[in-house]
Amino acid sequence: MSTDEDPKGVMASPRDRATRRLRRLPPSLAIGAAVLLAGAAPAAASPHRSDSKKHVTVAITLWESHNGGPVGDAMSALVTRFDKTHKGSVKVTIVVTKASKALLAAIPAGTAPALAEISHYDGQLVQAGALVSWNKFIKGSKTITKKNFTPAVWENGMVNGQHYRLQADVKLSQVLYNKTMFQAAGITAAPTTWKQLAADAATIKAKDPSVIPLGWKDSSAHILPAFMSDGGTLLKGGNTLGLAVAFTSSAARASFSYFRSLYSAGELQIHHGTTLREDFGAGKMAMIDGTSAGYAKALAAVGTSFKVGAFVEPAGSTGHAANIDQGLGFVLPKGHSKAQDAAAATFVEWWFQPSQQVYWAEHTGFAPETRAGIKAIPASYLKAHPGMATTIQAVESPYTVPRPVSNSYKEVQAALDTAWYNAVTGKQSVRAALETLQTQADAYMNTTSQL
Repeated sequence: MSTDEDPKGVMASPRDRATRRLRRLPPSLAIGAAVLLAGAAPAAASPHRSDSKKHVTVAITLWESHNGGPVGDAMSALVTRFDKTHKGSVKVTIVVTKASKALLAAIPAGTAPALAEISHYDGQLVQAGALVSWNKFIKGSKTITKKNFTPAVWENGMVNGQHYRLQADVKLSQVLYNKTMFQAAGITAAPTTWKQLAADAATIKAKDPSVIPLGWKDSSAHILPAFMSDGGTLLKGGNTLGLAVAFTSSAARASFSYFRSLYSAGELQIHHGTTLREDFGAGKMAMIDGTSAGYAKALAAVGTSFKVGAFVEPAGSTGHAANIDQGLGFVLPKGHSKAQDAAAATFVEWWFQPSQQVYWAEHTGFAPETRAGIKAIPASYLKAHPGMATTIQAVESPYTVPRPVSNSYKEVQAALDTAWYNAVTGKQSVRAALETLQTQADAYMNTTSQL
């Protein structure tokens, strides 16, 4: 038998042949040769080396409701940016849908996405245990913190200390005005109180009777700031959780009566947002109430016709202004793998970093959610976009509160809109409208859960 074959006659490997030769060497030489042989072993044979694991891309779907326009384009652009910078780890695919409604059916059917951006009607999902809390994912984060987030945004979507929805769109009320009309009427500064606003409306009407001084929307986001600035609260005892409303109050009577007097004097008209922006752009209205979501649309309606100013809804009898923070936010539907949840959290963490916050704000009109994002917006941009500066002023205010997450608050809002319209236009007395509102709204509120 050849010394280069094993007992079965099969040709031995070079390493086996070398090992056999070592056995025939004197002990002193064999030790040194063994060391050399071990050092010459292929790297793959080392017991201390392991093959590197291949990176697996985790693909997730994001349901969101921004259907085209500047906001939809900005969302698509940011997701594309994320995918490029996270290539090989996370891939996000957008599906545009009415996520808030679609999610209610998708979760029990097992077809929900790993990440969704829904409106503030999240109480039903929270109560049903259909959402994963963000708390364990944001623990230890240097970006998603109470210190970095503005107050109302931090509390938005939070129930009993658990963050179920992290707000992505800061939607706050503001008033836009025609600077040319203000100058023509001799008004040198935007009003800071409701009394001043009424005086400015009367001055504009006297200067040009063909102009409508003020346009307003009969929607809770536009009604409640005045009510809260006079000391009103969204729910009995507070603004977030509760079992009853608080509309038969002096604050409610004062704010409803205020708008009724403007309407009676022909200084106020009530329309939907599109009509308000069109009339404002055409020079038919001097001031319109809107939100940060509609600021870019208002500028588009105006074009180059005149310069647009902006101010927060004014201060009431409390001595300060107030606002209600609404808008879409990210949620984690249950039923996905840990890897998918982690991938969704990676995207959301990235979303709230300053670079993305600035891009989102400058391309949509929504204010940044974070203080770092606000700080990163160039001063030159804020000077040229007073609507953004105004929104930032409101979102940083301690008197801006998040919309309640209570299950039935959307029904309460609908009743509020109707009662306000009836009271302001004279279909009902202020007192009768508020009493009806109180009865209806309390009936809507859930008595079995604060959600």
